[in-house]
Amino acid sequence: MFTSEKTNTLTKGSALNVGKGWAVASLFRKARENRQAKFYLKSAGAFLIALMVTHPAFASGTDLLSSQNATVNSTFGSGSSLVKWFYIAEIIMGLFIYIKARSPLVFVGIVMAIIFTRVAFGIAS
Repeated sequence: MFTSEKTNTLTKGSALNVGKGWAVASLFRKARENRQAKFYLKSAGAFLIALMVTHPAFASGTDLLSSQNATVNSTFGSGSSLVKWFYIAEIIMGLFIYIKARSPLVFVGIVMAIIFTRVAFGIAS
């Protein structure tokens, strides 16, 4: 008799597995999703309005860092000491990697790193 009660409970399922109340839960879920969608729509609308209002402020600004242009070029431009130290560091790291890996392709990587550094500092200055 004990085994028949056990199988009877297994075939019927527990109270947690019953499908009743699914429609009510679905309505609550749809209401919650609708509320979230309205919140996102309001937030996006407020952002667009703020963007339209602040547009003239962005368009009529002056360059506040124009006086620092010479300093940036002398620090990051070609021929500066920072570029020289980058080249020296790249060559030393390349030698260490070559000693560790014993692959001549490391020297191709050094050339590529130096070219990348030259282009990057050229863009920065």
